[in-house]
Order: sequence, then C-alpha cells, then structure tokens
Amino acid sequence: MENYYQYVTANLEKLYTTQIQKMEEAATCIFDAIQNGGRFLVTGSGHSHMFAEEFYVRAGGFAQVSPILPNEFFLHDHPLKSTVIERVEVYAKVIFDLYKINSKDILVIASNSGRNGMTVELAKMAQECGAKVIAFTNPNHPVGSKSRHSSGKYLYDFSDVVIDSCTGPGDAAFYVEEANTGMGATSTIVGAFVAQTISILLAKKYHQAGLKPPVFKSSNVDGGDEWNKELFAKYYGV
Repeated sequence: MENYYQYVTANLEKLYTTQIQKMEEAATCIFDAIQNGGRFLVTGSGHSHMFAEEFYVRAGGFAQVSPILPNEFFLHDHPLKSTVIERVEVYAKVIFDLYKINSKDILVIASNSGRNGMTVELAKMAQECGAKVIAFTNPNHPVGSKSRHSSGKYLYDFSDVVIDSCTGPGDAAFYVEEANTGMGATSTIVGAFVAQTISILLAKKYHQAGLKPPVFKSSNVDGGDEWNKELFAKYYGV
C-alpha cells in the first residue's frame, strides 16, 4: 500500500505543478461566463460523473452550478448503459437540445479517455454555438487508442481549456501482480482536487470583484440549513 500511496501522491503532485495555471484559467472563464449571464454547466458519464458531482451542492462548494447528469450517464441502472451511450455520437444532440446549451454558457466536461463519440460531439456542438468548453481529460493516449468520434478527434480538440488529469494509461495503471493487471484508478482522486481547487479560485474571483461568493455550508453543522436556504431558493428554485 505504501507503493500505491506514493503512486497517488506523485500523480497529484504532477497535476498540481503542471496544471495549476490551467485551473486558474478555467476559474476565470467560468467567472466571466456567469457574469455575462451564462450558466456554469458540468457533466461526465460513467465514473466521470463523480467529477461533475464534486462541483454540485457540496458542503463548501460553489452554489451557481448547473449539472448535466441524466440517469443514462450513471451506473445504477445497468453496468454497461453509460458506456454504450457515451459511444453513440448522435446522442450529443439530445443532450445539447434538452439542456439548451447556448453561446453564453460554459461547459465543463470530464472524460479521462476523451475518445468517445457522444462526449467529443457534445464539446464540438458547444463550441460551434459559441459556448466555451473546459475539459478534464488525459490527452496522452496509449499507442493504438483511437478516437471513437467520426472526425477522429478527441475531447481536447474541441476545448478552450484542457486540464490534464496526469493519470497513467487507461487510468487504472498501478500494476498489481496478484491481479496481473492495472488497478487503483486515480482520475477520481485528482478530479476531486481539481473541482475543489477551481471552486476555491472561483470564490476568490468573486471576492476580488467585490461580490459575495455563493458558497454552501454543510447542512450537518449548526446554522448550515439557514445559510443554504437562500442559495437553494436563488439558484435552484427550492
């Protein structure tokens, strides 16, 4: 376990030292989009949905977040459902139309492989309508790992800001001899760090602009429910 611990911390250290400027850039783009009347949209399919959820209604999290997390992106209905759907390129138009993505919005997409048709097409459609796209992905693909999009391109090709997850090939790249395969996927671990870092940077940008950052408190500490009530009413209508 010490080896895996060192593997994870090395991944996190590499991400911090090489991607901090990208996270700063992402926070700036999100702040600008919100101030111009756009939405801060976040999405991810399969296990990447956890990256999107890390932004959404978390204790200490930023409140003004619009998730794109339909049931078909999750794993609870069927273990293969999200995998199949994220490969169906034309399904991107369903998501694009249902969520009415427009030129004022900013779309944050998590996909470690960044190769599946629906994910790539959604980024492409968002850019074409004038929205900005931020990708959390691994742009360093193993030899022979081809895009599943008709253009042959990847998520990062249709993104304004690319945050490299700095994970190993296929994410689960910590070789375990007893299993004769890689284990210990790290994209979720570093993804949570990226999401929280962007949220903190975003709050700081609000403060620098003389605005009060809309940040949730934990509902499990005294006064949390009262603090959050106004935020839920203002941003989620509940």
